[in-house]
Amino acid sequence: MPEEIRAIQCQSCGGAMYSDQKAAAYICAFCGTSVPWTNEQVFWASPITFRHKPVQIIDGAMKLGHVEVMTEVDPHDERVLSQKYRQNSVADKLTLWDETTTAAFAGVCRLTFRCPFCGGEFSGESTQHFFTCDYCSNTFEDEELVRPGGYRREFIMGVGAENVPDRAIPFAVTPVQAQSAVRALVQKFPQVFAGQDIERRIRAEMTAIYIPFSLADLSVKMSVRSERGDFEAYEEIVNWACPDTTLYDIHLLDRLDPWDFGAVTPFDPAFAEGVFRIAAVANNASRADVIDNLLAERLVSDIKDTFDLKKTKIVLWGQDFRKHKSAHFLLPVYYLDRRTEDGAGARQIRIAVNGQTGKAAALLYHYGKEERYVTLAPSLPRAMSTEHTVRTPPVAVKRIGSPFLHRTLPLEKVLKKSFGARLRSLFGG
Repeated sequence: MPEEIRAIQCQSCGGAMYSDQKAAAYICAFCGTSVPWTNEQVFWASPITFRHKPVQIIDGAMKLGHVEVMTEVDPHDERVLSQKYRQNSVADKLTLWDETTTAAFAGVCRLTFRCPFCGGEFSGESTQHFFTCDYCSNTFEDEELVRPGGYRREFIMGVGAENVPDRAIPFAVTPVQAQSAVRALVQKFPQVFAGQDIERRIRAEMTAIYIPFSLADLSVKMSVRSERGDFEAYEEIVNWACPDTTLYDIHLLDRLDPWDFGAVTPFDPAFAEGVFRIAAVANNASRADVIDNLLAERLVSDIKDTFDLKKTKIVLWGQDFRKHKSAHFLLPVYYLDRRTEDGAGARQIRIAVNGQTGKAAALLYHYGKEERYVTLAPSLPRAMSTEHTVRTPPVAVKRIGSPFLHRTLPLEKVLKKSFGARLRSLFGG
């Protein structure tokens, strides 16, 4: 056992202690003794300030002045937000943007130790800070790295290793549970995953990742064109987590909600156990462009699903964002990237699992031909705090008067035939 690796033992009873992210401390599994990771006050950052603002209701109508100004839809689908860029694997993107991390991962190896307590042999990855003996369950730490700020920055993926939020939602779903969630998704949609060798891949390739997100409330009014006619719709998302990196597919990550933000805790990767990766906040795309890119796809999908439409286009939209204060953090995700052999011309499949709830989602992607998502809710839903993601389905609305009053109505009550549809009906087309 190298000198820099030492056992974490409880000073009260001698039992094994484990790193607990929610408590930001080492906890003895036997007597419950708690020892804080650090007493540095800078570590205990200010809590999130949620800035919710409910819609005002006047005589049963919604006052929607905050989304009254409508603009043309721009998905900002260039460069790192383009369809072409999304074909790249995570490794491909790292090669493009972060040669340092690419080289660091190339040098990752397995380390093997002999436990001084029971004599058993155990191993771990060279990126780990904690190692646990499989025989006696004693935990050992890398004495050099387990200290505030001790996580090696060369393993932080992205173009700014210093851009890592200092709070996170810890993993509540184990790797085994995440694998089971993927299996259940595959069983529900067997035809989708045919020929993917999923069982082998989830065991060998699925990775635990902390991914940076920022939090806001979103309201949007849309002018919609569909095969049934034109109409206006309104949708709200409370506590919407927007990805702050393009390293992982942002549209797939957006399908993992809801998240419970009552579980956000201070975070220092030096004290996190297990094998995981960390993505930094990216600076290669503006947050406003990322939001528009996400909404241009997701809102169309929401409208189609809610109103059972086949052809839908958002012509104009009016958006209102309320950013929550101190609301940048890392969210836990298990990610299975596309197969190495599935290049730009092939049909690609990516899978992600919410590391807090166990919700699974898959992206079925073939450039220019297919973009489809399948999801599966957790098998055992978890109780959530009052501050979690709430996505209201879109509702058809009609303006009924000033100031900016809109009433929710059935779709058939608000439909207007488009100019093209009126011409076709006039001339019998």
